[in-house]
Amino acid sequence: MPLYEFCCEACGPFEKFLSFGEAGGSRGCPACGAEAPRVYSMPGVVSVSAAERKARLINERGSEPKVVKKTGEAARPGPARGGGRPWQIGH
Repeated sequence: MPLYEFCCEACGPFEKFLSFGEAGGSRGCPACGAEAPRVYSMPGVVSVSAAERKARLINERGSEPKVVKKTGEAARPGPARGGGRPWQIGH
């Protein structure tokens, strides 16, 4: 659940964890019980350098296995080129 900020006129700001459906409107102050309106603020977004972004991307890619697909002739099941049954070559 997200953390929302409210501000009571008498007691000051306080925070509450609420679901998205409960977030609208005002809430009762935990100290005095008065209605406190919600305070809208900017989300905490952190900017990182290009080098750090690249390092994080490399780190994330390294934790996932690579998927390899065979294409073309190598993807067909069956005997290798030359056909036939290789165990019967001399017969």
